[in-house]
Formats: sequence, structure tokens, C-alpha cells
Amino acid sequence: MIRVSEKAEFYERVAAGQAAVWPVAHGVSFVSRREHHDWGIALHIDSRTLQPQQLRGALERRFTQSHLFPDYFLSLDSQRDFVVWHAAPLTVQSGGALDDICEHQLMLAGVGGVV
Repeated sequence: MIRVSEKAEFYERVAAGQAAVWPVAHGVSFVSRREHHDWGIALHIDSRTLQPQQLRGALERRFTQSHLFPDYFLSLDSQRDFVVWHAAPLTVQSGGALDDICEHQLMLAGVGGVV
């Protein structure tokens, strides 16, 4: 997986359907990857960085404000990292749609001021 340091480069990888990781803060990264049949963006929060009640808060936001977070999927991976995944748009003509996805992922996860 390619590690990138800039948002524009990460978005290029997402648009091209290429796996990449973009670390945005200690223990917090965006990952471009396939889940099931769709290519998308996963926000990863390292289990050692995860704050108490952060997962519970994300679940509450996901279901009490579902109109803000349609098609966002929450999970813990095999390392117990918290993951918020969303499919990428079929065509990426500008970074606006990807910005919206990343912004909503951070909001849903309760991580503010990272990007």
C-alpha cells in the first residue's frame, strides 16, 4: 500500500482505485481500499488512540442522525482499530465529494480539527 502525505495525492489514488494510506494525525489515517464490491475511503483510528466512549458516541451519532450519515459503515478491524468506511463516488470530478466524505467520517468518529 502506498503511503502519501498530501490530500491531493490521496484523492488521486482514490479516483484511480489504488490502495493508499494518508496519515492525518497520530493514530488517525484515511485508507483507500475495496470493501466487498465497492472502492471507498476508510477512516482508521488506531485502537491505542481511540478515546473512551468514542465508539459509543459514533454509534449514537450514526443512528440518531442517520440523515447526516447515510451509507457510512462502522466497524472494528482485526487489530481492534475503529473504522468508518464509505464508498467513493463512481466518478470523481473534483475533490469536493471526497472532502465531504472525509469530513463526515471525522464528524461521525468524533475527531475534530484533524484535516
